Amino acid sequence: MKKNIIKSMMKILLMINTSLFIISFSFAFIILFRPFYYYQIKSLDLEKETGYTYYEIKEAYDNVLDYLVLNKPFKTGKFKYSEEGKSHFKDCKILFIIDFIILGISTIILIIKKIFFNKEKIFNHSIEFISSISILILIIFLLLIVLIIGFDKSFDLFHNIFFLGKSNWLLDPDYDEIINILPIEYFMNCCIFILSEIGIISLFIIIKELVFNNKKLHIKFIK
Repeated sequence: MKKNIIKSMMKILLMINTSLFIISFSFAFIILFRPFYYYQIKSLDLEKETGYTYYEIKEAYDNVLDYLVLNKPFKTGKFKYSEEGKSHFKDCKILFIIDFIILGISTIILIIKKIFFNKEKIFNHSIEFISSISILILIIFLLLIVLIIGFDKSFDLFHNIFFLGKSNWLLDPDYDEIINILPIEYFMNCCIFILSEIGIISLFIIIKELVFNNKKLHIKFIK
């Protein structure tokens, strides 16, 4: 009895780990894939909207990402910033580090799982399959929230949750000019991209297993 409880808990933890891997990977990818933002400079017509050149915008963005990801000194190109604004990016940096740590740990656990616990099943399906189903349900739930309250309010809700008790994320464009090149549309596109990543990875795992199981059944039927 005790052995079964421990085994069930292990399966649940492995399922949670798979979900964390997919989510943290999706966030890390868009953080590290700078060309996604470079494309936004043109698609959102930021040069015309802000009056800054493409290279001024790109330099400022790269400076901020270098601080957040590479731990370089905080800079915003030619744009001025306030201490409040700088403190917000420091908070963002902590979240980025947490995401990278989760990605690293979950990757190691996935490798260990693949080596030692690859045959473990939940409801006759792999742990990855059940995790992917759970994540797709979560995505649908999140999309419903966004559709009901709108992206602007969802964006505010996100900041109120992850920057609890702080208001430094409400950057003043007169004092923190970097916010002028980070419009709400950009963050909406990031959200769409991240959810798409999670959805595609999850669907790939689900379809792969369904096809694989179908082939196994077909082979058994032929035999």
